[in-house]
Amino acid sequence: MLKAFLRQAEQDLPVYISDVRTAFQTGGTRPFHLQVTLYDGSVRRFPLRLPQTESPAEAEFVASYVHAILYNILSSLGAVRISIYLNPEDEALKALAEGLDEVFQTALPKPARTGYGKCLNVNERTLAALTGGAQRFSFRVLDVRDEPDCAEAAPVEAEVPVFTALPDMTRSRMVLGMDIGGTDIKLAASVDGELAVCKEFDWFPAAFTEADQLIGPILLMVRLMRAAASLCAAGKAGALDKAALDKHATFDEMEAGCAAMEAAAGASLRNFDAIGLCFPDVVIRNRIVGGETFKTRGMRENTALDYEAQFAKITVLNDALASYVTKDGAVMNTNDGPMAAFTAAVEQAAAGADVSKGFFAHTLGTELGTGWVRPDGTIPEIPLEVYNFIIDLGSFDQKRYDANDVRSINNFNTLLPGTLQKYTCQSGVFRLAAKHLPADDPETWQEVLDKGLLRWEGDRLIVPTEPKDLRKPCLEFFMAKAAEPEKEACAEIFRRIGEYLAVTWEETEYILRPETPDRTLFGRLVKNPACFRLMCEGAARRDPELRQYAADGSLANTVLMRQLEAHPDYTVAQFAQAIGAIYYGCLGLIGTE
Repeated sequence: MLKAFLRQAEQDLPVYISDVRTAFQTGGTRPFHLQVTLYDGSVRRFPLRLPQTESPAEAEFVASYVHAILYNILSSLGAVRISIYLNPEDEALKALAEGLDEVFQTALPKPARTGYGKCLNVNERTLAALTGGAQRFSFRVLDVRDEPDCAEAAPVEAEVPVFTALPDMTRSRMVLGMDIGGTDIKLAASVDGELAVCKEFDWFPAAFTEADQLIGPILLMVRLMRAAASLCAAGKAGALDKAALDKHATFDEMEAGCAAMEAAAGASLRNFDAIGLCFPDVVIRNRIVGGETFKTRGMRENTALDYEAQFAKITVLNDALASYVTKDGAVMNTNDGPMAAFTAAVEQAAAGADVSKGFFAHTLGTELGTGWVRPDGTIPEIPLEVYNFIIDLGSFDQKRYDANDVRSINNFNTLLPGTLQKYTCQSGVFRLAAKHLPADDPETWQEVLDKGLLRWEGDRLIVPTEPKDLRKPCLEFFMAKAAEPEKEACAEIFRRIGEYLAVTWEETEYILRPETPDRTLFGRLVKNPACFRLMCEGAARRDPELRQYAADGSLANTVLMRQLEAHPDYTVAQFAQAIGAIYYGCLGLIGTE
C-alpha cells in the first residue's frame, strides 16, 4: 500500500489524499483518533487509522498525510482544540502527535509562522473575533482507552423563507452589491427593484504594500456607484458618465466622473439603503479576519510597516462603507464562497426549488472560493478556506519549483505543496498547460509563448502581471483552445480540473459534511459551456454520481438576475455574485422595517 503510493509520487503523479485515507482506513491498524472542538463548543470526530511503516520514507509519507488532514480541518472548520487519542505504547505515533506543536508552530508569533503554521494565524484572528482573545488553540495527546463518546450535532432541518423574501426587499430601495476578487471588482446597483448600473474594475491587490492601496479603490468604486445610482433614481440617467463607468477607466477619470455625477445629482444624491459585499478572505461577523491570502501578500512582505496594524484597517472595512448607507441601513460582508452559495439559494428559491438542504458552491477564478449556506439560511462562522486543502500528497517533481513558477504545486502563501490553489482555479490551468502541452500540443505551446502570455524569467516560467496583468488573457486563451474540437490536449486540461473538483467534493464531504451533496460552480472557468462540460467529464471519471451545476443563465430566476442575463455587456457567470450581494445586503434590513 505505502510502496505503491510512493512509486506513484516519485513518477510525478498525484496521490490523492482521499485515496490514501480509504486505503489507510481499510488496512491501517494503529488508532489516531481526532476530536475537534469547534468554535461553538461542539465536537467533530475523525477516527483515523494509520498503517505500519517499514522505512523512513514511508513514515514521512504517513506524517504528511496526518499533517494534511489536520491542516485541512483547521483551514476549513477551525478549532479551539484538537484532541488526539492513540495507543501511548506506539512510540512512533506518540512522537508524531507530540511533534504537532512544532510542525504547526503553536508557540510562535504570527509573523514568524510558515507552512502549516499559517492556518493558525487565521484561526487565532478568528478566535479573537469570536471570543475577544479569551481562548487560544491547543493540541492534546491522550490515551485512546480514555476516549470519551461524544454525540455530534444533528443535521439542520429547516425551512428557509428568508430566501424568497429578499428580492422583494429591493423595491423602493437603492442597494449596492460588490464582488471583490483577486483580479477585479464587480459592482451592481439596484434602484426600486431594477438593475440600474454595473461597473467592473481590474486590479492586482497582491502587489499592494499598504492597506490604503486596497481600501482606496473600493471606496472610490462605492462613491462612483452611489452617484450613478442616485442619478438613475432621480430619473437623470442621461447624466451618467459612461467613461467613468467603463471597466478601463483610470483613477483620474473615475474621480472626475464622481464629481461630475454628484454635481448633476445635486439634492438627489442619496446614500444606499444597504450594501452587500463579498471579500476574498475569511469573514466572521462582518469582519475580515483571515489575513493569509495571496491578495495581501504585498503587505505581509512589506517589512517597513507593521502588517497586523495594516490588516487591522482592512478588518474594519465595513466601518468605512457605513458612511455610504442611510442611518438605518446595513453593510453586510461575507467571503466570496459563501456569497456564491447564497446567490444560488436565492435564485433557486425564486424558481420554487426545495432549499431545505441549503447550498454548497465553489467559485473558480483567481482562487477556489467555497460557500456554504445552511438549510436555515445561516452561513457557518468558520474559516472555510477550502482552497488551502491539501489534496495531493504526490507529484514530487512539481514540488521542486518556486511557488511563483506556473509549473509548481506549491501554495503562493504557505509554500505547502498539493493545495487546491494550484489545482482547481486559474493556476491549475497554467500548471497543467506547462506540464503537458510542450509534448502533447507543441503548436499551441509555442503560440502561447509567442503571444507573451507565458514567459521565462531566468529558469522560472511565469504569467506576466507587469506592466500589464495577463492572467485573465492567458486563462481565456486556454479556455478558447479547449473549446476547439481538434485541441484535445487543451480539453484534457479542463477534464483534469474536473477530476480535482471530484476530489474536492470527497474532502468537503468528509470534513464539512454539508447537508446537500450538490455543487454549484461560479466564475470564469465555467462561463465557457465547453469548459464546464469538460470539467464534468473529468469529474465523472472519478465519481459518475457527482452533480455539478454551472451558475449560468439557468440560474437567472429573480428579476435582477434576469435583467443581468439580458444585459448586452455583462454575463451571469461574471456578475452573479454582485447581484447576490444586493440580496445579501437586504438580509441586514430584516427586522428594521
